Amino acid sequence: MSTLPRSDLRLRVVSAAVGLPLLFLVLWLGGLVFAAVAIAAALIALRELLDLLRRARTVRGGGPIVLDGVRVLAGVAYVALPFAALIALRLGDAGLQWTALAFLVTFATDTSAYAVGRAVGRRKLAPSISPGKTWEGAIGGLVGAAAATAALVALLGGIETRLLPAVALGLGVGVVAQAGDLLESKVKRMAGAKDSGRLIPGHGGLFDRLDSLVPVFPLVYYASRVW
Repeated sequence: MSTLPRSDLRLRVVSAAVGLPLLFLVLWLGGLVFAAVAIAAALIALRELLDLLRRARTVRGGGPIVLDGVRVLAGVAYVALPFAALIALRLGDAGLQWTALAFLVTFATDTSAYAVGRAVGRRKLAPSISPGKTWEGAIGGLVGAAAATAALVALLGGIETRLLPAVALGLGVGVVAQAGDLLESKVKRMAGAKDSGRLIPGHGGLFDRLDSLVPVFPLVYYASRVW
């Protein structure tokens, strides 16, 4: 896995230092503020995804119009439905706790996968899609997700402490979060693009930051309903 240039790393740290407090402030406020920000984020992410799909079509020399329409509809559904689940999750019972869990466990997945992959990663997970990812890193992501979910369920008030379901949910989040990351990497490779956009300095587009989270939102929403 390549090392980021120092200037890019500095930009990432600054963007995270500004963005994360804002994210959790909006999450804490909830209500119409959260819904409005979530809708705006969904629209920006959808625009970036559709632009990637358009560029991928150009790179591949076009195709049947019907197939293009199917891709667009799939892209809209892929973004719109998870964000609808996210808004419903925040507005539901113990919505703050469940929404915080969705974000924090996804962050734990990404961080654990990266750290373990850097430390001991040897076997490539999907070299044609994302050469830096390894099976060891993916397993580290799953372990990190399971541990983070178990800890958060125990610590966050409002969510009944149930260890085995928490571990199962964590493993599920670990799987779909990493699958979402790989899916976006595949679309970017098809489009010949490094990032989905340039909205966030050092990080690329908004969809680059949401790729792991998008499939997590409906999973955690469903878990909150059956918990």
